[in-house]
Amino acid sequence: MKFTVFGDLHYDELPNGDKQIEELIKHVKVVNPEFIVSLGDLCDVTDANTERVLDKLNSLGIPVYHTIGNHETDACSLESTLKFLSLNNAYYSFEFDDVKFIVLNSCYFQRAGQDIAYFGRNYREEHSVYPIVPKAELEWMEQELSDGKKYVIFSHHSLINDFRDRGIFNRKEIRKLFEDKEILLCMNGHDHGDDFKMMDGIPYYTVNSAGYVWCGFQIMDSEELRQKYGYLKGFLFYKHALYVDVEIDDSQIRICGVDGEYLSVTPDDVGLSTYIWNGVSIKPRTSSVVIDLK
Repeated sequence: MKFTVFGDLHYDELPNGDKQIEELIKHVKVVNPEFIVSLGDLCDVTDANTERVLDKLNSLGIPVYHTIGNHETDACSLESTLKFLSLNNAYYSFEFDDVKFIVLNSCYFQRAGQDIAYFGRNYREEHSVYPIVPKAELEWMEQELSDGKKYVIFSHHSLINDFRDRGIFNRKEIRKLFEDKEILLCMNGHDHGDDFKMMDGIPYYTVNSAGYVWCGFQIMDSEELRQKYGYLKGFLFYKHALYVDVEIDDSQIRICGVDGEYLSVTPDDVGLSTYIWNGVSIKPRTSSVVIDLK
């Protein structure tokens, strides 16, 4: 099987959002995957974006599976986001051939023992723990993993990134559910960077943003950089859309990435010569990886 994955397009924040979508659509038409997965933070939840973004993706005539990102609920409720994305549930599974794909919703926080869905950046309230996968979803996930299939896991936030508040807070509890299961691959977005790691025999792949790196603190904390690049509002844009194609057969998983470039200002220009931000690489690319299956 073959499927295409992208994330963090942030259509409304891009100077070339329509171009990025057209590049993605053109690519999908060429490679002809069985389905597409969006890892969240696709676009603002508006009627206009139904036509500008969702209708264009749906015009490809293949299934498009959506993950909810934190920015989808910045200005609207979870219920509105579900309606916009034509989702019945915030987390769900689907099957293709002999593989079950599990799509998580990690856009919750916990305060005073209560699990609360993101809305209007309420997760930044004092004494909040975020992001988390809530108890009810963990119980559902445990049940989903009980049928002895092969599994691929999609989430907006990382199940492995230990940098500050980037990864899912209860990621160790989730990874414990993977023990003795045939987890082929875990993929996430959110970090706006490129990363691949193996842990306990399971591959974890962070898909770079389709549109840009955000490094606002790096710029705004420096008077010199603020005067020179403050107009960017922390955005370092990619010239072309980034994505990956994933092929799975009985012997291998082949993740085919792309090499890109920055539209104008680069991390070097703003003092990030290591090209590391939020614990991941911010080189303008999605890495290609081959994983041999046992």
